[in-house]
Formats: sequence, C-alpha cells, structure tokens
Amino acid sequence: MEPSAVTHSRLRLTLLVLSLLCLILTSIFLSRRSVHQMQGASASIYQDRLVPTAMIAQLTSQVYQKRLLLETYRVGKTKAEFTESRLDGINRQVDSLLTAFSQTKMTPQEADEFNRLKKRLGGYNELEKTFISNLTEGSNAKEILLIDANETAFGQLAQTLAELSALQLRVGKELLNESSGQTNYLYVLTAIQIGLVLVIGVSLFWHRF
Repeated sequence: MEPSAVTHSRLRLTLLVLSLLCLILTSIFLSRRSVHQMQGASASIYQDRLVPTAMIAQLTSQVYQKRLLLETYRVGKTKAEFTESRLDGINRQVDSLLTAFSQTKMTPQEADEFNRLKKRLGGYNELEKTFISNLTEGSNAKEILLIDANETAFGQLAQTLAELSALQLRVGKELLNESSGQTNYLYVLTAIQIGLVLVIGVSLFWHRF
C-alpha cells in the first residue's frame, strides 16, 4: 500500500474513532443528566409527596380529635375549660403542620386546595368557639342550629382533606411515571454507549488486520 494511501486510511480511522468517542462522551453526559433528573424526581417524591401526605394524615387525625372533644363536651362528659385547653393545644399543632406544609412544593391545583383547607379550618375553629361558649346558654333550637352548623363545617373540612390527599397521590404517580421514563431513556443511552464501543473495537481490529 502506498504511503499516501496508508496515511489517508489512518486519517479516516482517526476521524472515525474521534467521532465515536465524541458520541460516547455525549451519551455519557446525557446519562449523567438523566441520573441527576431521576435523583431530583426521587427527592421530590419524598419531600413534596410522601412528607406532605403524612402531614395530611396528621391533620386529619387532629381534626377528628377536635370533633371528638366537642362531642364529649356536648354530652357533658368534659368541662368547657378542659375542652378549650385541649383544643388550643391541638390548634397549635395544626398551625405547625400547616406552616410546614406550606413550605413544600405544590402544584397550582394543590395550592388552591390548600388555601381552601386553611379557609375552612379557620371557619371551623370559629364555630368551635361559638359552640363551646353558647351551647349551655341558648335554647334547644339554638343548640340544634349550632350542632348542624358544626357538622356541616366538619364535613366540608374532612372533604377538603380527602381531596388534598387525592391530589398528592395523583401528582406522586405522575412523578413516578416521569422517573420510569427517565430510567428507560438511561437504558437506551447505555445501549448506545455499548454499541459505540463495539464499533470502535471492530474498526481498530479491521484496520490492524
């Protein structure tokens, strides 16, 4: 083979190898970015989905405790001072949970539902105060109206908690689907990297022999 032909062949091989190496480096970069996105999705699932879901469960438990306290007070098993003290403690815990929840990442729909929850919770708390202060002072008809209003507010509050919990699950499922898509993408990039390495190996073997 003439020297010029050998030089030309080596130049083509060098360009081919360099091109394949650039493709491998590019695929590695894309793989690293995909892994970073997967890590971000996993962290988001924990920080912005699992933790808030646990908070919603705690909020639901606190709301039902408040409801139980009012029922025991209504039937005369507890005094107003004790009931107010227990409700005040629970309300402080609820406020702490709401503050922590507000610091998590929410979708616009979740933010709207969260604001609705705070509004209904504030209305329910006002009814609690009215219920405790006026229950023993009013007539039977007034007592019935207070009980009905309290039950309605409680039902709305419980419904809002359930809707917010459902939203958390739906968005969490979307994040899982996104993470699954990133995993499949990573598999494809890995396969491309392996294929490029094989092409380089075959090219070098063919040139040598």
